Amino acid sequence: MPDLPISLDILTILVATSFVASLLTASVGIGGGTLVLAVLVVTVPITAVVPLHSVVQLGSNTGRTAMTRRHISRQLFWPLVIGAIVGTLLAAPLSAFWLNELQLTLLLATFTLIVTWVPIPVVKTHSTRHNLLFSIAVSFIGVFVSATGPLIAAFLRHQAADRKELVATMAASVSTMNFLRIVLFSSLGFFWNEWLIPLALMIAAGFGGTLIGLQLLGRLPEKLFQTILKLLLTVLALSMIIRVL
Repeated sequence: MPDLPISLDILTILVATSFVASLLTASVGIGGGTLVLAVLVVTVPITAVVPLHSVVQLGSNTGRTAMTRRHISRQLFWPLVIGAIVGTLLAAPLSAFWLNELQLTLLLATFTLIVTWVPIPVVKTHSTRHNLLFSIAVSFIGVFVSATGPLIAAFLRHQAADRKELVATMAASVSTMNFLRIVLFSSLGFFWNEWLIPLALMIAAGFGGTLIGLQLLGRLPEKLFQTILKLLLTVLALSMIIRVL
């Protein structure tokens, strides 16, 4: 096997996490993206966390976008795309590569705890201008923390005409934001070659988890898994903090 930037044990953990996260997201609708982010923080070099997470999320959302493209709301999508471009460019000078390990780890740990335990307010008053400003803000934040899916879902929930439009528009928006981050990290010199095998395996595992999760849709106890996931994310966030203090 070619040289890998991580051990086989860590690779196994990441592939398994990608599978489980996608299965849970597809079957009970909970935040698998945050789980993948938290596990990356405690297993790979900190400067690789957001770039790797962006690629894995792009892989999982691109397929969903392709399958639901007929339901994408262009009225919602295009302001989000324009805002994503602006927000990513604004974050570029302050990107994760400019933060040291302590700062970035604490930022990711704090974000994980906030997304896990703080209820995300639902915005019911919208306009094209609001959507543009929201996209700028969430794309700016995404350069540092990547897992902004819960924020986007809460924002779009009351704008989409139905669930299909919500899923399709969110998948297209998240894919675009992740793609822009990947372009940014590439321009900043992130070396992707050594991560190609881990990324390919994680994306494949995520696809498999999604397929199985869709078959289990509505059959698994959502509240139980939400509780277990919250506790797991809390433990991982505390592990992040302990590592750098």
